[in-house]
Amino acid sequence: MSLGNKAYEEMGKFTMSFIESAEWHETVVNLSFASEIKGDSRWPSGTNMASGTIYMHPGGKGHGKWRGILTTKDGEMVSWNGIGRSKMVGNRRKGIMLISFMTKSEKLSWMNSVICVHEVDTDMREFTGISHEWE
Repeated sequence: MSLGNKAYEEMGKFTMSFIESAEWHETVVNLSFASEIKGDSRWPSGTNMASGTIYMHPGGKGHGKWRGILTTKDGEMVSWNGIGRSKMVGNRRKGIMLISFMTKSEKLSWMNSVICVHEVDTDMREFTGISHEWE
């Protein structure tokens, strides 16, 4: 796997969470968040609104599915979907995601063929992330 140029940095806060289920083998948590995206080079900056589900397992590992909408500073809209894995490191959750993008914007149509690798660090209230294009 080869990571390309840094695409963007992200800073955000979880806005809503609830436990969907809690069983001996996994706890299912639904989350929503809002974040600011700071694009590098050709990547747009803007605001992001998203939600997803984390399936947390004994030992601190988990996996999740996410979806959201990025509204750029120019008013363009980009939807995205991501899947990821995470683990507890001390009292923080660290994760890695693969994210794909979809847009009808002609200006940003190049994003339709991009997959990013996104690294996340969170205390489950606030989070930071860095994405790189996967080449």
